[in-house]
Amino acid sequence: MRINLTDNNIGSNGNVFDRKDIAELFPIADKSISELCKDNDNLLIFPHSIEDSDDRIGGSTIFGLQNTSDPDKVRVNTGNVMGFIGVGNLQIKIQSRFDNGRDDYLLHYMLQRVLSFNLFDLSHNNEQEDVFDFMMFMFPYFLKNALCQGLYREYKTYKHNDSNVRGTINVNRHISRNIPFIGNIAYSTREYSHDNSMTQLIRHTIEFMKTKKYGSAVLNMDRDTIENVKEIVEHTPSYNKSERSNVISKNLRHKSHPYYTNYKPLQSLCIQILRMEEVKYGENDDEVCGILFDGAWLWEEYVNTILSKHGFVHPQNKLKKGKIYLFEDIDADGRRHLSGARYPDFYKQDFVLDAKYKRLGSYDKVYKVERDDIHQVITYMDNLKATKGGFVAPLESKQTKVPTSHIKDSNSTLSIFGIEICKDAKNYAEFCDRMEELETVFVDSLCLE
Repeated sequence: MRINLTDNNIGSNGNVFDRKDIAELFPIADKSISELCKDNDNLLIFPHSIEDSDDRIGGSTIFGLQNTSDPDKVRVNTGNVMGFIGVGNLQIKIQSRFDNGRDDYLLHYMLQRVLSFNLFDLSHNNEQEDVFDFMMFMFPYFLKNALCQGLYREYKTYKHNDSNVRGTINVNRHISRNIPFIGNIAYSTREYSHDNSMTQLIRHTIEFMKTKKYGSAVLNMDRDTIENVKEIVEHTPSYNKSERSNVISKNLRHKSHPYYTNYKPLQSLCIQILRMEEVKYGENDDEVCGILFDGAWLWEEYVNTILSKHGFVHPQNKLKKGKIYLFEDIDADGRRHLSGARYPDFYKQDFVLDAKYKRLGSYDKVYKVERDDIHQVITYMDNLKATKGGFVAPLESKQTKVPTSHIKDSNSTLSIFGIEICKDAKNYAEFCDRMEELETVFVDSLCLE
């Protein structure tokens, strides 16, 4: 069964299903994302370091279940994540509430911009294929991230039978193969190899994708992807298509390596791609699989692809880059100490902006924005001596005027800016073209000149 939902649907009408149809969701409903990821290796969440996310997405839930007046009906309430998730034979697609239609162009577009891959043809024949194609589109990104840590290698045992002994002698095998003695010795060596179960899994995924409609195009989307695919092919000479099931079985238990950390999400994605051929998410009825994105994180990173071209700094909390300090103290020795590090979403010279994946487009007055959000931006403006500040939100309709308020007893202003989301595109290519036009309108509204 397939269920289509939108993110943050609490309070909206609909989303009510027969209790028996979604029984598989009850064990995982209201569980935190961190807990689900810990118990299910095949559940991928962006950003990967969910505990480092500014929005603390790890402590939130994917969805919750709410009883209705009908005891046989249950309402499914979603949180701030988008993507695909499956439990047994139940599949759920969560798209952006700012999108329009079943094709979920906005999610694909933001991912294309944030993850820097090219995707110009997007048309789905059925609900199963859009999940499958989506996972294939993500493959180059995961592959590139993994290979940035080097080609995965692990120890393999090799059996030899020659006169150049350089390992452990195998007496039983030597007796069975080398009597009468002709100068050879049976022995084994343990050596690092790039041709192993992990790289074989990646190779099988590549060969499988080559046979699919979009797969071949995805593998040839840019020079980096072509080179990465070539490297995997060159280092997996023992590839054998008939060994696919065996290779998948060897990778069902995820490898945990202190250095090759980026291979774990790639391993999960490869397994899901290969097993989609069986129209199945998980290994068993209780396994939770899928790929999900924190809506607030994705929106902020998408906005960054626009603002970074216009001189805005986008601080990175995890890397401790671009931070500002709220406090300055002088110790007894006269040395200056800065403390109270903060990370505004975006700032430049006289401007501070905060990305908000919220419905702010209907607000005609800035004071209607949540008080904590207002306090945060004003604090950053005061610290940076900026006179312009505002919020950047998705717009469901054209913004006829930018709501702006003057901060009392100052020359500073606070505004609600937005990027309108295209609603009437006939195909994905048209959606991309239209979004570029709407992004220009957004930049013009900032009056940066």
